[in-house]
Amino acid sequence: MNTEGHEVRRKIPVPSNYRNAAKYLRQAIQEKKCIKKDLLNDKHFRTGRTIMHRLMVNLPHINAIIKHIDLTTKEPRLNEWMARALICELLYGSGNLVGYSLPVETIRRYETEIRAAFEETKADNPPIEHFKEPRFVRINTSTLNLEGAKRMMQEEGWILVDQLFLNYQSFLDRVRALADHEYMVDFHFNDMLVFPNSAKGYWARAEHLRAKFFLQNKACLVPTYLLNPSKKSVVLDMCAAPGMKATHLVSLMKNKGRLYAVERDAERYSLLCQYAADFGVIKTIHGDCLHVTDEQVPGVQYVLVDPSCSGSGMLNRLSMPEPVDEERLFKLAGLQYKLVSHAMNAYPNVRRIVYSTCSVHAMENEKVVQGVLRHNCHFKLLDARKELGKEWFNVGSSEEYPGIGERCLYARPEIDLTIGMFVAVFERCAEDEVNEFYAEHEKQKQSYDRNHKNDAYHYVRPTDAVDYNEPTEEDAVQDVPMNYNDERRKRNNNPEPNIGKKKSKF
Repeated sequence: MNTEGHEVRRKIPVPSNYRNAAKYLRQAIQEKKCIKKDLLNDKHFRTGRTIMHRLMVNLPHINAIIKHIDLTTKEPRLNEWMARALICELLYGSGNLVGYSLPVETIRRYETEIRAAFEETKADNPPIEHFKEPRFVRINTSTLNLEGAKRMMQEEGWILVDQLFLNYQSFLDRVRALADHEYMVDFHFNDMLVFPNSAKGYWARAEHLRAKFFLQNKACLVPTYLLNPSKKSVVLDMCAAPGMKATHLVSLMKNKGRLYAVERDAERYSLLCQYAADFGVIKTIHGDCLHVTDEQVPGVQYVLVDPSCSGSGMLNRLSMPEPVDEERLFKLAGLQYKLVSHAMNAYPNVRRIVYSTCSVHAMENEKVVQGVLRHNCHFKLLDARKELGKEWFNVGSSEEYPGIGERCLYARPEIDLTIGMFVAVFERCAEDEVNEFYAEHEKQKQSYDRNHKNDAYHYVRPTDAVDYNEPTEEDAVQDVPMNYNDERRKRNNNPEPNIGKKKSKF
């Protein structure tokens, strides 16, 4: 097109997949935003999860290549996030770039240098081994037993690996070697079947089996088995949606007794009701579990606390690393502390409490356990590995949390082939028994107060008074004893952070 003798060249747009990849990468890295929900809802970026997974796992090598060829100095006008998205497509995607936009043409000019830099930096950036988790399937024992499940799988063309494993490691090795048409019964739980990763497509389509089986990760069964409610018992699931753990607890109870399943969020409550519909033992409660009283759930003996957490143990977050938001972890830990403490103090008949998260951060795990034990004398921490009764490899940190870490279980994706999961088991103390962490914490407080006895002569305003028996949420995540009156006076000039006060979905 000519206008007054001059040729006007239209700007060629960058293909939408490249633009979206650059946008989401910037949001995840620069803005520290969780992009998972946006990717799921973005109808114009349907392959977004695949593209972003590929981009995130290879980002360290891509950054090394850009630095090696000094691309940002040579091309200062080239958007750095766009450059990463295009290099990823060139090296780890289709191998070719689409279109003739300016960024695409720029990367094409450097293609030879980029490929050479890829080889030269490979030694310092080894390829990431992609974790292909098995497809775990739980038998709905309310309608089908193990033998019936085996017959059904045989009719469907699956071959059972009928082998006795003397130890956990030999079982894991065999799981990794499963052929496409093989499956196994789990080493720890005989209502769990293990299929190869390639079976995910089959189970996604197997609608005729939905009433007989649940698609549930093995790690999610660890908390329910450790709670171990007896038949005809009364159980409270404080953060129950979507309801998979609740339905498994009912199966362990042989569909006898009562299970109260609480959920605050309206949308998640609706999903919980769908799962609970086939189980008459489950009574759903739409409300905040911190406001659920003993009168509403009479006679509760067992409590599962599986609250909102960072979700850092979920496989999609492990494969797409996100920056650690310390402030968010701190607030989550405050909420988690409140929930476990509520379970310990609101229900006088409770015998056992299991606390679990799908997080791999100690702030939400061992540190919360440490906090509730220091401020609640009437519950003690059991050794979860002993309670499980079979070999398990991963526990918490005994160096950072002595006496606590080694009694808590972790499921590790790279070892257990599951999602990441943390589990702690509490049991009510005998009448004359006090847990050792509470006793030690009280000793430290008394010693601290004796060393600062002169503080007793200071005038303390009524508003500064603190009830020693009512620890704050901040205390739950502190390691050192404190003089509460001094600490409150400091806070008048330096207000405390808003820990756990913002409502979260759980």
